[in-house]
Amino acid sequence: MTPENDWQARLHAVDWSCYRTIYGAAANIPEQISRLHSSDENVALSGAADLRAGLCHQNVQIASAAVPALPFILGVLPSSSAKVAVEILELLTSFALTTDAARMQHFASAVGKRRMPQPGWVGELRTALRAALPQIAPYATHEDAVVAELARMFVDELGKDTSPT
Repeated sequence: MTPENDWQARLHAVDWSCYRTIYGAAANIPEQISRLHSSDENVALSGAADLRAGLCHQNVQIASAAVPALPFILGVLPSSSAKVAVEILELLTSFALTTDAARMQHFASAVGKRRMPQPGWVGELRTALRAALPQIAPYATHEDAVVAELARMFVDELGKDTSPT
């Protein structure tokens, strides 16, 4: 099995009906991930935009489908153009911000809402994001300044978890 077929087989092995996007069922996520993996930059950018819209809304709401989508998003980053890498790193940084329990509690308080306890999958996603730090950290010195800045933001956000208190 070729690497291309491998990620596609893994993508279709996920039971997406068990997950949600911001807008409802996660049925469109496999198609959006497939577009993200396209060699056509415009198609990949449209996949990235749709994933961001459906998986993480304005850094204050995250969807459970982000958990199984993460490996596929990370998997395409090394072969992405700088433009696509920017979109991917924006999405990953949004995941990092939105899985920060203290940040989300502060946001809820600021808008006068009581924050419900985070579902277990949020912690699972944050753990997976921390595990991706070695993959993302090298992008902090990328020749594209926006890619580098987003990678630094991702590393800084998740680095808080390991900082001594």
